[in-house]
Amino acid sequence: MHWNVAIELITYCSNLKFMKFITHESLTRPEVVRWQSRMVERYAPPPEIKLTVVLPCSARKPYSKSKSHRIFEEFIKKGAGKKIGLVHEVMLTSPLGLVPRELEGVYPAAHYDTPVTGAWSEKEKEIAIRLLKDYMGKAKTDIIAHVDGAYRDIASELGIRMTPENIRSDGALEELAVEVSRALVSSNKIKRNKIDPYRAVCDFQFGKGASPYLLPYGTGENRGRLFVDGAQVAAVSPGTGYLALSLEGGKMLKDFGAHIVEISFRPDTNNIFSAGVENAGDDIRVGDEVIVLYKDKVAGVGRAALSGTEMARAKKGLAVALRHRKKV
Repeated sequence: MHWNVAIELITYCSNLKFMKFITHESLTRPEVVRWQSRMVERYAPPPEIKLTVVLPCSARKPYSKSKSHRIFEEFIKKGAGKKIGLVHEVMLTSPLGLVPRELEGVYPAAHYDTPVTGAWSEKEKEIAIRLLKDYMGKAKTDIIAHVDGAYRDIASELGIRMTPENIRSDGALEELAVEVSRALVSSNKIKRNKIDPYRAVCDFQFGKGASPYLLPYGTGENRGRLFVDGAQVAAVSPGTGYLALSLEGGKMLKDFGAHIVEISFRPDTNNIFSAGVENAGDDIRVGDEVIVLYKDKVAGVGRAALSGTEMARAKKGLAVALRHRKKV
């Protein structure tokens, strides 16, 4: 790998933890706008859920590591009991708008910091309301909100019933447990498939409908590594929370047709330069996971150093840094 690009990509990942969403202009940052678009276009709630609990965000990321969310989880589980698999949690937050629990560990949801003032602008509320309304239309579940402050304005706008204010008080937490129990009283318990969160990440990352290609029925998991018929197809990237493909995973996902880079030569190093790129998907952004094809065969998988449009047009410079390549 070209060392300048290697350093750039390493810096890119290491800096994700330090993104500061401070000013109103943060609402228009590309990664924020892309998150909101993908929530509408690519995200679908788990189909078996019967109840959605809306929660506030937290300063600590991912949210489930925070003290407040550990407390919320305790009382949600208290109310749900063995029916916990029927409960889905989503977080209201600015500037992203809405973050489902299964996506809380991916970029940029797990990699931002923003001042907690308690005051939301009308634009921030508008974004959160739009995304939560879209979610509600997809989920079609009973829904309750355990929120304070400006979050209550958002829930009220959509007619969502709420637990009492001061949500960390004993009374509000007990009411949360009661509301969860009441909402599930007529439902049967289920066991949630542990691969489902990875499928949500896959669709969010590569496009709606990608997960059946990469993570079909029978997929196994071990410490963030995913296996199909004993072969590893992907692993969770510690830098971004997204899926890093193996060659086998690239072969499985190839027919889905997303994040594809076609080249004119058989690579004998892990550097794919723009001069050899024949076509590249315009859905590709810097840092995205890509599948590299030579003569319609998977030649490698890795991370894009340029957008798809840039690497297809450029005459020089690194286009893709391969993680794995097919040995000749």
